Amino acid sequence: MKRLSIFYFLHWLALLIYIFPNSLFLSNGESGLFHLIMTFITPIFLVIIVKGMVKGLANLFKMNEYNLRYFAIFLFAFTYLFTAIDAKVLSIYRDHFNIKLFKILFETGVMQDMGVRSSDIISIISQIFLIIVWCLITLFISNWFYKHKKDFVNNNFGSYLSPIFKTLILLSLIEKILFSFLHYTDRQILNHYWNSVPSYTPLRMSKVWSPILNPPTEKEKAAASITWDFESDYLFQQKKINDDLKNISAEKNKTDVVLLVFESLRFDMNDPDIMPNLHRLKQKWISSKQHFSNSNCTGNGIFGILTGHTPFYWYPSYKKEVQPVALSIFEKLNYDIDIYTTTALEYSDMDKHIFTSAIDNIYKFTNYGGGLGHPMVKRSDLFKWDEMMVEKFLNNFTNDNRKQSLSFLWFYSTHYNYYFPESFGKFEPYIKRHYQIYEKGLQKESNLVFNRYKNSAYYVDSLIGKIVDTIEKSGKMENTIIVIIGDHGEEFNEYGRFAHSYSFNNFQTSTPFIMHIPGKKNDLYDITSHADIMPTIMDYINLSEPFNKIFSGKSLIRYNELNDYAIIQECQIDERPKKFIIADKKSKMEFRLSGNKIESGKLTTINDESFISIDSKNEGKINDNNFSDIKNILLNKAKKNLNHFSKSN
Repeated sequence: MKRLSIFYFLHWLALLIYIFPNSLFLSNGESGLFHLIMTFITPIFLVIIVKGMVKGLANLFKMNEYNLRYFAIFLFAFTYLFTAIDAKVLSIYRDHFNIKLFKILFETGVMQDMGVRSSDIISIISQIFLIIVWCLITLFISNWFYKHKKDFVNNNFGSYLSPIFKTLILLSLIEKILFSFLHYTDRQILNHYWNSVPSYTPLRMSKVWSPILNPPTEKEKAAASITWDFESDYLFQQKKINDDLKNISAEKNKTDVVLLVFESLRFDMNDPDIMPNLHRLKQKWISSKQHFSNSNCTGNGIFGILTGHTPFYWYPSYKKEVQPVALSIFEKLNYDIDIYTTTALEYSDMDKHIFTSAIDNIYKFTNYGGGLGHPMVKRSDLFKWDEMMVEKFLNNFTNDNRKQSLSFLWFYSTHYNYYFPESFGKFEPYIKRHYQIYEKGLQKESNLVFNRYKNSAYYVDSLIGKIVDTIEKSGKMENTIIVIIGDHGEEFNEYGRFAHSYSFNNFQTSTPFIMHIPGKKNDLYDITSHADIMPTIMDYINLSEPFNKIFSGKSLIRYNELNDYAIIQECQIDERPKKFIIADKKSKMEFRLSGNKIESGKLTTINDESFISIDSKNEGKINDNNFSDIKNILLNKAKKNLNHFSKSN
């Protein structure tokens, strides 16, 4: 028996004791045999990784493995801490902690939004201290046992450990390969298991299974072939337009534009009981059956609204810090561009590539309301930020001496932790205690959190009513475009998650969309997106330049059923996103950009229902035989949008 054998055994036991009950809790009682195997194998796999790293380093420097015991302690301390963090992340997002999330957590205001307090930091430091103490204790026990092993085991005991360890390695490998097969064949219950085991490391191997189990047809190969040249073509086109705006004009260049954007406002808040003003306006203004944000998080959502571009073009704009052409146009048309906000403009570096030098005035209301050290400290105050913002906007907008303007109002009240005056606590019961989105057991209070959210929507609806009524009374309505939308949606454990950023389901990606265009009736479109807003505005004011050469979104004034689709991108920071959704009025398909290929993925109905086993007799439903055709149609739409700025077009 080797000197560190008991050391590794104790850490396996400790990890199992921690992971097993957390895994059962996170699975919500939906456990199965393979889930138990995954739970059992995970601590074994973690120990194998640590031991493999220690042994590999020892062999590299020709040292005894025991001499690297403190390195092993460091690795286990990191493993414990990562497992604890991963368990917290799983409780919120039902997805594992990863680089993408790590980057998001350190974005401006995210920690604060999640309810992280100084006491949490102290708790983490305390846990690290206890972890190190535990690691030292296990080392002491292992040393003591090694010195007294003759009192407990016979001399042949050590010879049994090597084959046992090799067997465990083999079992871990078999489990990983089996997981990769089941994952590729889209076993939904497996995804549920995977996202309930802290520190589980998946092996996907889709590129191995794909040509074996699902070889693509020639049609699919042709549809999936793309090039990344669109990025350089897009940047060239945007620079050309920005450099050549001297003679640009618009027939209706005295039209005011008001954009009302609400944090995390999802589509089903457009309900007469929750948002009566919004529902009332929907009966009179332009709207759609399904409106999608550019993404399931803020950065790309705001990008779509203010640029008129689908999410394919977010990354090159972000990377090269390209000023939105739409804002350049308004600037050249002699508009005042005014930004009113109760949230941080620095999130996702929006201050560098969206809110640029074209902005005339920025009115920030993020430091008012009683000196909030943290939004959880005084909930009752934060909604006042939105009130103050509305008052400032209306005072400016109703001033007869001002010139025409583009006004962008960004409301925070509907963002976690969801803020409203007590008088708007219509939906009872709602959560009133201090809570954190990552706390254990919050799923059981999902309805209470959701009611709190509905109250915040009910409150901001009163601000919508105030804005619209004031504009109408001022006599400016017939010369004003008004847009009401959310930057993205919000989930309340409908699919096992809270908040947003981690799923393409409609709760996280779909928002209300109401648009007032002077002279336009209450047209109802099938599918719209954030990228369609600016092209529609530019089309209405009759821009001298063809709007389709400037924007990749579509104008709703020129309805074309062939362009009736939306593109939604995964939340991504600092690198080119790889995963997208294409949605038309019937279907949604997930796909990945990989090299020069688009790889098709999960296909659902527009309502997030599976197509599998759907009866073809059901109206509006599609059976399995149509899968290939649906995928090809949606892939070709993606390809067309990617090539929108191609020099060949």
